[in-house]
Amino acid sequence: MSKRAVLLVFLAHSLLGCAGEPVEALVDDSDLRRRDAAALDGATTSDAEAPRDATVVDGGGPRDAGTLLDAAVPSDARPDAADAASNDAGADGGTVLPASVFTAGALESSDGGVTVRTLPARASLRALPGGGNDVPVLTSNNPEVFTGVGVLYTNARPLPTRGGTATRLEGTFGVYVHHLNQSGSTRYVSLLLTNPNAAPLTVSVRGSGYSQGETGGLALGQSPDYRVSREWILDQPATSTGNVTIAPGSGVVVWSKAAAQNQEVDGRFRVVASAPVYAYVVAALDGTLEKALAVSQSVPMTEAPGDYRASGNPPPPFGREAGVYRGDTWTSRFDVALPPSGGAAHVAFMVNTATGGGLSQVQAFPAIAHLTESAREAVGMYGNVYDFDLGLVAASAQASSRRVRVAFHSLAVGTASRWWDGASLVDGALRDVRHVPGDATTTLFDGPVAPGSSRRVRFQAMVPGLAAIPQALSVEVF
Repeated sequence: MSKRAVLLVFLAHSLLGCAGEPVEALVDDSDLRRRDAAALDGATTSDAEAPRDATVVDGGGPRDAGTLLDAAVPSDARPDAADAASNDAGADGGTVLPASVFTAGALESSDGGVTVRTLPARASLRALPGGGNDVPVLTSNNPEVFTGVGVLYTNARPLPTRGGTATRLEGTFGVYVHHLNQSGSTRYVSLLLTNPNAAPLTVSVRGSGYSQGETGGLALGQSPDYRVSREWILDQPATSTGNVTIAPGSGVVVWSKAAAQNQEVDGRFRVVASAPVYAYVVAALDGTLEKALAVSQSVPMTEAPGDYRASGNPPPPFGREAGVYRGDTWTSRFDVALPPSGGAAHVAFMVNTATGGGLSQVQAFPAIAHLTESAREAVGMYGNVYDFDLGLVAASAQASSRRVRVAFHSLAVGTASRWWDGASLVDGALRDVRHVPGDATTTLFDGPVAPGSSRRVRFQAMVPGLAAIPQALSVEVF
């Protein structure tokens, strides 16, 4: 065994004492380096050519600087784009949305003398101020159901039959994984990182991933999706590798999870890489590096068979994501002026929207790269965070304190077991958001706002796996 091999094997074993999952490493696979380096040549551009997050490849050559693959519909093609743009600028500059945005009436009705909460009407929803960041997320969710071993998604190079493009990832980026094993026996879903460069690179990985066998099933508050959302929003990752050095032509399995037949796996991770790195999400016979390399470095690459879905063009308001998507957090900071007098009134804003959903604003982050038939945007925003900072501003002319209620709603329809089941922070305190048919509203704040004063409400939540879109954020005054 070479000195480099001894070093990396020592590193792998030393990580067993760290918080989180053990990391397995293997060195100097010349075939791995040759194959991944070839893909890197097509995906890497110099800083002078284009920013990292605006560069993708198609057919082996870089696109023009600033061009994104399959970008979302241009803002000037969306009916509410001008309204959204002015809201963004106003919120960033401290402008308050005027009281005129409110509509008369509360979001409740009387049923046999009992007050019943009602949902905002979709037609009344306003564009949500704010926007996404530029931290890309590699998402593996198509095929969601896999029936054998192989690569589920990678940014290294196109898959033999499902296409895709090599995509440069370095610095900080995310990984989101959601799959269901129907292979007939226990399989492992693993996250493999490889180094296609001529020099060593350093990576660190933080996050959580679980199978439903670990969490006790898919019941509300018990699923892998709920557990991952909770640990992410609390910044309590189950996996934290510390800095791991990957030698040229080497690979590291940074996370692996066993899933029995008919079990779900859900995971969300933040990766920091010192140089371009390739990520492979694989289904394998076990969680070892040997098995991950066997399917990812075969010629041709071994695709995991399964229920591979075509998302359409444009995609419907649901989809299977397998690609790299442009952001990981939508931040919305704005104020609303409360009506100083009058009866009950409300205003509501659309949340978690996608092309084809019938709403004027599309919030789903566009794809930088994706498998040919997979979603061209982050439909559902699974694994991404919404961060709201809402100011409730009462005019000095307001005669007395007014009761104000802020709520988060799910507007999906159908017969699913849940619309949303995840953890959140409300003004820094942990709050579960659990929406099911017939009970799809979570109150975030309900209290008085005095004349001439303001009250801020902070709401942060990761979109959990199995959620159904869209959602809404409402403000009511009484």
